[in-house]
Amino acid sequence: MDWWLWIAGGLALVVAELVTPSGFFIIFFGIGALAVGVLARLDLVTSLAMQGLLFSVLSVVSLLIFRGRLKT
Repeated sequence: MDWWLWIAGGLALVVAELVTPSGFFIIFFGIGALAVGVLARLDLVTSLAMQGLLFSVLSVVSLLIFRGRLKT
């Protein structure tokens, strides 16, 4: 997938977090998408399967690490 689609999707998710009362949850998927967009732009990740896997892993890891710290 093109890198700019990941960036656009990530920004959309971050904005959605800011305008909806989602309980501080959507932003982590936005962070994952932005990170994959940057990696795809640098041509470090080229296959769609690897991009999807990285998106999933980065989103869940950022959720587990930062949600508790940022919520308090």
